[in-house]
Amino acid sequence: MTELSANELFDPEALLALSRRTAPGGALSIYAHADSGSDPGLQGAAIDIKNRLTQLERNIKAEGPPERAQALRSEIGRRGPEIERLTSPEEHGRGRALFVLLGGEEPDIWFSSQMALTTRVVLDSGPFIHPLLELLDEGRPAGVVLASHEEARLLDWRLGEVRELERIEAAVVEATHERPGSVGSSPSNRARSPKRELRDAREQEQTRRLLERVQAAASRLGGEHGWERVLVSGGDRLTEPLAAALTGLPEDMIIRDARVLIELDEASLASIITDQLHAQHDAYESRLVQQTRDAALGSGSGALGLSEVVGALNEGRVSHLVYDPAIRYRGSVSADGRLHAGEEAVSTAIDATAELRLTERLVEQALETGARVTPVEGAAGGVLAEAEGIAALLRW
Repeated sequence: MTELSANELFDPEALLALSRRTAPGGALSIYAHADSGSDPGLQGAAIDIKNRLTQLERNIKAEGPPERAQALRSEIGRRGPEIERLTSPEEHGRGRALFVLLGGEEPDIWFSSQMALTTRVVLDSGPFIHPLLELLDEGRPAGVVLASHEEARLLDWRLGEVRELERIEAAVVEATHERPGSVGSSPSNRARSPKRELRDAREQEQTRRLLERVQAAASRLGGEHGWERVLVSGGDRLTEPLAAALTGLPEDMIIRDARVLIELDEASLASIITDQLHAQHDAYESRLVQQTRDAALGSGSGALGLSEVVGALNEGRVSHLVYDPAIRYRGSVSADGRLHAGEEAVSTAIDATAELRLTERLVEQALETGARVTPVEGAAGGVLAEAEGIAALLRW
């Protein structure tokens, strides 16, 4: 068995290679929601997967021929330990996936993530990768900057897991020669004493220097680790200065949390950050579908609907593909590899083969040409309703 790591999955080439895996009997993709919070022993999850596999066998038996159902049952039986591993409380990850290549010599593929996956069982000609695309888009790398007046921590977050990259201690600002002078008896006079003013000035200088170092470190680490958004937390006094120090990121890519998170343990911190980034991702998707629609209807730098998107993909013009993963787009593929939407090939008398997995072909074409891919659940019922949930931003 081959284990696919998170870093490998973020490589478009690896994702493309996975989508193209084939075997004589097709590919069985099993996704498991393995969150032990409400199901400590994951017994409910195990029963759910078993029931889905049983239903799949029944469906294949009903479709025929009998030999196909028997082969599937045999392959599932041989993978008993691997399937049980999907819902083992001892395994890592709240979301797990197993890709079984049936009837061939290709090894099975395993993946796990601290972000949850919805339980699914799909038998198709190749691996069903759309849940991974959703996971990757929501779990894309983010920076986390936590600070107090004494220190700052810079962490990397991706797919629900956090890892500390750097810790910066505030440099102590040496006291200048202080002469207290006379202090009146009133509290206001004492608060404005030269000694207090000098101490406040030292603290402000110490904070300024810390923020400068944090800014330099965040810029360097963000480039090294591909951060697309950054969460900052420094309590009531430091959160806004931290956000202001992060130059080079759009305002809507900076998430502020005014709580003091720097002292939290790793598990608590990961949970809070994941919740914050999930909310930010929902807002990001809403802006994205609106931006894509506006680009198509306004400047012409977008494509709206399956026909326009397919045409742009064939020409390599798509920079960002957006689609609703619940919709099964249909079309055909001509001998030269060009995609055709719906019945377009038939209506134009082009020699093409019907493609029931057109969505997979769309994704492959996008990945091949370096386009970003974002599945947006519910897009076909919202802003992109008239386009059946599919649109794209174009390079030209």
